[in-house]
Amino acid sequence: MQDQYIHDAAYHSALDQLEAIARTFEPAAPDDIRTRVVEVLGDLGIWPDECLREQEAIKPRLAA
Repeated sequence: MQDQYIHDAAYHSALDQLEAIARTFEPAAPDDIRTRVVEVLGDLGIWPDECLREQEAIKPRLAA
């Protein structure tokens, strides 16, 4: 894995968002925490390789 560096403000904003998620975690809705963490990572442009493979598999079509 290669180190990734992002703008300080984006990094600290993501940390603040992750901290807020941890502080408001609702055990009755565990799927919500995963969704919220994925959103924070996505805002930073961090995605798993599987998303790239799925994107590459989509073939654009022209609409008539």
